[in-house]
Amino acid sequence: MTLNTTAEFKDYARKLVTAKEFRCLTQLWGKESAWRPKAISPTNDYGIPQRNMPNHTKKQREQFLKNPKAQIDWGIGYIRHRYGDVCTALEHHKRRNWY
Repeated sequence: MTLNTTAEFKDYARKLVTAKEFRCLTQLWGKESAWRPKAISPTNDYGIPQRNMPNHTKKQREQFLKNPKAQIDWGIGYIRHRYGDVCTALEHHKRRNWY
């Protein structure tokens, strides 16, 4: 499945979380990357979820930036592992400006 537009990115993500979590995810990733899969922050965070990849090769980072589906899967997995749910990650972001 190839995802090409912001609407497609959001539709895919919507299927992976609850309706409440999707509202939180829209805010969270809207602030982090504006849902841009090629986003790179000044602190070298990559893609829609702004994944920090200091121990990855340039090729690995480039591959990640080319695959919005993998970014969304990784980002939701990271959130679930670290925070349990998306809304908790959003609250953390509001307090600290990162998640």
